[in-house]
Amino acid sequence: MSISAGAGGRGYIGTMTAMPKYDDESFLDFVEGFRLWALQKLNPIASRALESALPSQGIRDEKDLEITNLQRVADPIPVIAIRNRILSSTQGMNWNRILDSYSTKREELLGELTGCEADGPGTLKWDPSFHYPRYYTVVEYHRQPGGYHHDDLGGHVYHYGTKVFHGGNNDRDEAKEARIWELPLPADGIVNNFLDLACSIGAGTVTAKRRWPTATVIGIDAAGPLLRYAHMRASKLNAEVQFIQALAEDLPFDDDTFDLIYMSTLLHELPVDVGHDAITEAHRVLREGGVLVIHDMMQADRPVDPWADYDRHFDSAFNNEPYAYKFVHSDLDSFLSSRFANVKRTLGRLTTWVCTK
Repeated sequence: MSISAGAGGRGYIGTMTAMPKYDDESFLDFVEGFRLWALQKLNPIASRALESALPSQGIRDEKDLEITNLQRVADPIPVIAIRNRILSSTQGMNWNRILDSYSTKREELLGELTGCEADGPGTLKWDPSFHYPRYYTVVEYHRQPGGYHHDDLGGHVYHYGTKVFHGGNNDRDEAKEARIWELPLPADGIVNNFLDLACSIGAGTVTAKRRWPTATVIGIDAAGPLLRYAHMRASKLNAEVQFIQALAEDLPFDDDTFDLIYMSTLLHELPVDVGHDAITEAHRVLREGGVLVIHDMMQADRPVDPWADYDRHFDSAFNNEPYAYKFVHSDLDSFLSSRFANVKRTLGRLTTWVCTK
């Protein structure tokens, strides 16, 4: 996409509509840096402070590492309390400023979305009356106002929000794109049909089409606003991909359809039983020898790492990730091994599971 004046008036940052005002962009740069400082500088200090405090509070072995005990010790420690407040406050500052800024151009941005719906070369299939399940509607994920589904500008807000969340590492979708280029292939090397599960604004979906230009590439997501934005973005990039509104646990595809399925950071945003249903559906629509790749939060250690467990529980609470803490304690490995012929797990910033049918 060329850098030019778009509906927001100031062109683009990569493929993302720039903030309508420089002041808003500067404010969000500060929020991004402040949040990153807390994560990089305060987190190690906070972790050491918790570890040092545990023995004096009678917590010495695994049976004492209940989350309520960890909270009792951690919450009053000043550096942890300060870190928690910074993360909580910057999250609200982030979303509110993004939404307020884009809302000044709301009619123009909505007009651009509507005007692109019939554009090619790809297609968009969504339903304004789509029935969202209750587990989805009761949450404003990551505290994004209106969640992913309620506000028609949800795709714009989500995209800029991920810029801040990634601390500058995804300003031009490079973090999302890198994951697609690293995806392993089925043993026979064939990728004629690719499915991006929970594709959000389609950065990975479009990259998949670049990697496999002759393949049929489909992205599904539950959120209509994210899909509308994804299609608009793909059309501007001349990417022939299909976006379809659907639930991961109820896929509108025949058995044995896809060679490769990518499920990125979805499972921790679902109740554990719904996540299992989504995996079962992915297995159903995957062909024999096909591969499901999952990127998601690391499963909890046994015994638990005190800081990691405390931090995950805090994030689940303050950041509206109500299903994430149970997910990290859900023993995903056992469930995957019961469904797939072969499962390989690699640890990193996110854990990668490569599951072969």
